[in-house]
Amino acid sequence: MKKMTFYTLLSLLSFTWIIMGFKPAEEIIDLKTAIANKIITVEFISTGAYSGESLMMKVKNLNAKKLNIRISAGTYFDAPNDDEQNLIIPQEDLLVIEPKATKEKLLNGFCTNMKNAAPNSGEHFILGTINIKGMADFLGIIKGKKMENYTVQSAIWALTDQEPVSNIDGGNTAEVDVLRKELFKITGQKETWYKSRQAYVVNEDRQINTETLTINGKLNFQTIKGAAIHEEIYDSEGKMLFKLSETIAKLGGDVGYEFNLKVKGWKKGNYEIRLMDGTKLVKKFDFIV
Repeated sequence: MKKMTFYTLLSLLSFTWIIMGFKPAEEIIDLKTAIANKIITVEFISTGAYSGESLMMKVKNLNAKKLNIRISAGTYFDAPNDDEQNLIIPQEDLLVIEPKATKEKLLNGFCTNMKNAAPNSGEHFILGTINIKGMADFLGIIKGKKMENYTVQSAIWALTDQEPVSNIDGGNTAEVDVLRKELFKITGQKETWYKSRQAYVVNEDRQINTETLTINGKLNFQTIKGAAIHEEIYDSEGKMLFKLSETIAKLGGDVGYEFNLKVKGWKKGNYEIRLMDGTKLVKKFDFIV
């Protein structure tokens, strides 16, 4: 019986891969490694946004082969001025560029200095380093998940600027609840029963102003069957602002229901929901606008 040589076996394997449509995995090189090895040149230019598509990356491939460049989660960019916002890439991205080609790609970068000025369009950023407590844990939690830019940015500001974790809201309730729970632990903030959706607006001085739009969450309490429950809303001075409609409890014991309140235009401060059974106080729920 004729022996099969190594080269014959290799040829057969290669033929099999072609027939079955398999291709060897292409090498992926990290952005920082590609820069350090001088196989690319790159510029990072601000689009003027502080969240989402905030950086335009312009890459020139100096190599004679196609490159697959990984922009790793946690890649950090320093602004050209100390009083301006730095940016972080929270989720991995990939750029494929042909040999000797030049290519542009928008990167999803998010602000890590809320109190600083928002970026100016056309400014050049440079790669930097970041050391913020809990950031690695946060990046692990959101890895591979599709989340609103609002959700990601609010979570980052809870880590970098000590903004309320209660501000974190988003479409996928289950994933957002997991994220919030972990960030309450990481930041040491007291866990809240509610989410407070914010409007973030950049003013003419490029400073970010916030306004609470809604308060929503679940009101859990104990009651008796047939109780006539209504909500009363009070300000920090104990003044009742308004009384909401009455609901008859169909069951007794542990009860819970979703509560939503529009607070756009309200004065910033502490407020209180009082659940009442007629004139009897059932439970209080605090919230901040």
